[in-house]
Amino acid sequence: MAKRIVLLTLAFLLAVAIVFVFGYRVGRQAHSMRWANSPVRAWMSVPFIAHTHHVPVQTLFDAIGVQSHGRDRRSLRRIAREEKRPVEDLIHLIDASIAKTRGSNSRAPQTQPPTSKAP
Repeated sequence: MAKRIVLLTLAFLLAVAIVFVFGYRVGRQAHSMRWANSPVRAWMSVPFIAHTHHVPVQTLFDAIGVQSHGRDRRSLRRIAREEKRPVEDLIHLIDASIAKTRGSNSRAPQTQPPTSKAP
């Protein structure tokens, strides 16, 4: 009888542990999906944008024409102020770079279907 209670207790604890592990993983995935679909805002840093949109950091710095300073955590608003440019221009350039990078990564070589010529 005591052996059975111990086995049931262990099985229950294992089930609870599994629920917590998978719940944590689902929560992390939902959190990352939320940020991946969020628009670029002026308060965001370039590395943050690159991480959430799965784009290389240097690609975004090149798009806005700014040199990164090592671990550059400046917001877009601050970069725009330092460069004396409108923040909307930087956001537009970053959006275009993200779209271009995603487009070039997700595009498979397209083949044209053969055209049949009617006699």
